[in-house]
Amino acid sequence: MNTIKLSMVAVLLTSTLAMAGGKSGEAPESDIVPIVVEPELSGFYAGLGYSCLQMDLNVPENIDIRAMTAISINAGYNFNQYFAIEGRYSVSLGDLDIDTMNTERSEAWDMSNIGLYLKPQYSIDSFTLYGLLGYGQFTLDNDASYSADGFQYGLGVNMMATDNIDVYIDYRRLYDDEDFDGLSINEAVTANSYTVGVNYHF
Repeated sequence: MNTIKLSMVAVLLTSTLAMAGGKSGEAPESDIVPIVVEPELSGFYAGLGYSCLQMDLNVPENIDIRAMTAISINAGYNFNQYFAIEGRYSVSLGDLDIDTMNTERSEAWDMSNIGLYLKPQYSIDSFTLYGLLGYGQFTLDNDASYSADGFQYGLGVNMMATDNIDVYIDYRRLYDDEDFDGLSINEAVTANSYTVGVNYHF
């Protein structure tokens, strides 16, 4: 009788240990890799960029005005991964290049822009595509000062370089109309910005 009892205890212990090792076909616990979900960036950010500003107008001939060296300062707030709001100020540094049909020269003029934008965005891995839709004022100072405000828009992409820093590149249309503060009347005037920069997320 004792032999039978000992045999039953041995069978029960063996079954219990086998069940503790997991069901057949399942991976051991040591082989299970946890899934890590990275938090989405939100809150305030600020950045600095290198820009090229460009303006095209007719007074009366076609004139192309370029600031190949300009600086852009921006600050914004990410409400969530799909929407942000951003303010940006851009200003030329040094002389402007003036190209007409027959001449090329440099002038000690200035160009600047200030704008506030809604920023819809969509992330794919570490990259984020975004738009800029807002209102701003573009200014040309060529001894006299001319400025005009209106709707501005743009498109860009950024890439997260670290947990808090992204690198971005974007284009903005700063002005597009047939007049610019009396400087060019009944003629098309356009102004553009091309920027590459970095943002720090707080």
